[in-house]
Amino acid sequence: MCKELVLQKGFFSDTTTINTIYFGGGTPSVLSIHEIKTVLHTIATLWTISEDAEITFECNPDDITKEYCQELLHIGINRISVGIQSFFDKELLALNRRHTAKQAISAIQLIKDSGFKNCTIDVIYGLPLQTLATWKKTLEIAADLSIQHISAYALGVEEKTALYSFVSKGKIILPQEQTIIEQFTYLTEWAQKNNFEHYEISNFAKPGFYSQHNSLYWEQKPYLGIGASAHSYDGNVRYWNIAHNKKYISSIFQGNIPHNQEKLTLSDTFNEYIMTGLRTKKGVSCTYIKKTFPNNYFVTFTSQIKTYKKQGLLTETNGAVQLTQKGICISNTIISDLFIV
Repeated sequence: MCKELVLQKGFFSDTTTINTIYFGGGTPSVLSIHEIKTVLHTIATLWTISEDAEITFECNPDDITKEYCQELLHIGINRISVGIQSFFDKELLALNRRHTAKQAISAIQLIKDSGFKNCTIDVIYGLPLQTLATWKKTLEIAADLSIQHISAYALGVEEKTALYSFVSKGKIILPQEQTIIEQFTYLTEWAQKNNFEHYEISNFAKPGFYSQHNSLYWEQKPYLGIGASAHSYDGNVRYWNIAHNKKYISSIFQGNIPHNQEKLTLSDTFNEYIMTGLRTKKGVSCTYIKKTFPNNYFVTFTSQIKTYKKQGLLTETNGAVQLTQKGICISNTIISDLFIV
């Protein structure tokens, strides 16, 4: 990874200041403190890291110790992301997770005790065996633990996974769509009562604790990804490294970055702006569309949103178009319909 960073030196200019660093999955917590420190040092030799940079580190609940967290804090990590998913053992078992609910609660307490002031957790709704009551309890526990940020996702069943096989064979029954909508609706109501701002479809933060790193993705800002399968974006072209670990390592040691790339067309850029913008609290700007894209894009967009506005699925305030609460529930349909083909 450090060798790739050196090879990628030209991705940003020498004067670029790095404002966010994210150690993401995989499982970064298998790294030693020395290895993490080495990666951070390599970044610092290539570019300037902002003094108040957000540096996030993902870890599993069963990997966390107080000593490890204290060392992470000492070397500059200032935000921890924990893949909790649920605070109920039956639900975790259905997901084939290694940790227990007890370990999850203990992990959050250890992170707080070690001195971290910024902790985010991932939780999932729409789980097998999950009821509205257990979902409410999971959120209640999160509130009691004084979490600063929550990423909440509806369960996605991916092909070639054990869960997909069990669902296909009828061994695991997923909740009905209405149950999932009820869980999401409760989530948004709970967030408001507990002072969490719903700033992106799947993300909720206490004031001042938005994910700066993920916000860069939604604002379509350039970012550099390092490692097998990592994705990068320079503002015009998307790159993705090969997923095969052995081939990735071999190429890097030969001085080659093993990636594929795709130059975005004008319609690609527009569609990504619509997709990422409508997912956020800010929404998309009619003024920006009019200034940035050909007039026919603006005309088509403003025409298409009229029906959704009448149906109460979109709202427009001072030129900013946003999904309503009702619209969020069918956001994929609305967003894809607004794409330029």
